[in-house]
Amino acid sequence: MPSARVIPWTTDIAAVLWLPLTPPAHALTALRHWLRPPRDEAKYLDAQLLSDERDRFRALYHSERIHAEELEQRLEQLDRAKKMDRGGREIMPLLASVTARGEGAGGRMLALNAGLRDGVQGGDPAVVGGDILVGRIVGEPSDVRCWLAPLTDPSTGRVDAYIASADRPDAGPAESVRVQLRPNSSGILTGDLEANKQISEGDVVRLADATWKAASQGMRMGTVMRVVRSDKNPLRLLVEVKLEVDPDRLRQVTLKIDVGALP
Repeated sequence: MPSARVIPWTTDIAAVLWLPLTPPAHALTALRHWLRPPRDEAKYLDAQLLSDERDRFRALYHSERIHAEELEQRLEQLDRAKKMDRGGREIMPLLASVTARGEGAGGRMLALNAGLRDGVQGGDPAVVGGDILVGRIVGEPSDVRCWLAPLTDPSTGRVDAYIASADRPDAGPAESVRVQLRPNSSGILTGDLEANKQISEGDVVRLADATWKAASQGMRMGTVMRVVRSDKNPLRLLVEVKLEVDPDRLRQVTLKIDVGALP
């Protein structure tokens, strides 16, 4: 049987028909670059650097704004501490930062970065906001450090105070109800009164204790959060006082330093 004969012109036609369907690789590459030009690395790096600089300066701006607000708050606190002095003695407000926590039997004492070189003495009161009592310095300060016992620390013991009506929060002891308070394990001050005393939730509690320095007197301690009749003695009321500030969250306090103690 004779072999099939290949017609040359049919092969040429097939090649011509197949050629448009398989363009050369460099043609595809050129088309791809035309549709999506290569990235200019220099321009890309410049844009990236500008973006990084923008983010850095934005962060610096916010940081400086927060710092400026903190400085304004410190100045305001110092100014209020001077205005709220009721001890009759010349005092100097001193800002101090909390550097450690957890000293003492109750683990509530706070270490401050101020000491004898700043005029700090044992018994100096610590406040925030000019009128809110936090506690007082205990023990003998070192040159650069002292320990603050908050009102919630067991070492504070019993504290004499008076309760002013919420309608007249600046009323003096003579127009208010006297009470003796002590801290409990929950960080609340508790005390008891005669059942005929008129006090209510929200009334203001201020210090009036002769064992505390004069600069402490009249400072605001907290507010009455609960008043109930005693189960043990129906003729007495049990009072719970919530402090104005949580010592565990404090970062700074203002110490009221006796000017005469300055070195």
